[in-house]
Amino acid sequence: MRIALPAGLVCAFVLLAVTGCATQERASVGSVAEPDGQILAALDIGLRAEEIDDGAGMLAAASLLDGAGANPAEGEDNLALRWRDRAEALGETLPPLRGRTAGPAYRNGVIGPGEAALLRDSFHSGRAARVSVQTRGSGTLRLAIRRADDGETLCETLVTAAPVTCQWVPVWTEPFHIEVTNLTAGTVAYYLITN
Repeated sequence: MRIALPAGLVCAFVLLAVTGCATQERASVGSVAEPDGQILAALDIGLRAEEIDDGAGMLAAASLLDGAGANPAEGEDNLALRWRDRAEALGETLPPLRGRTAGPAYRNGVIGPGEAALLRDSFHSGRAARVSVQTRGSGTLRLAIRRADDGETLCETLVTAAPVTCQWVPVWTEPFHIEVTNLTAGTVAYYLITN
């Protein structure tokens, strides 16, 4: 079985190529940019393929994750490996694996009604820091980025159907708090990507 992507989904992937602007120490909110768009597309395609046992779709998604250099965040499943294993079990031919380099991390999370997920991540000084979130299905989330030392909010935005990115350039290499809050009455599944 193969995945047939609806025209609306294809258009959404094209929109993922639009970038946001970064400012010194102040965050900006923009749409998801490469490689984030590639990672979001891979997660969406791979999870949909997994639901219907589409080995070719899972292999394509694993290759997209590898191509973007994405690694699972600490404590998260390595979806690329899981999809390759599942595709092999379904009889799909596996392409040769490439070595992975340090790069973006992803989370595939679920958050209950009114709950918040609080993450802490460090970003390098003088280089654009980026956090992207997309919901899987319906629901509204609030994404907030705050400095860990004084709690100053650098970015706060709502996440609904379209992916959202907060981007800023830290003056110092330091940790930041990433908070994702579910503002709806139902459980919301989401992807979170950090560079």
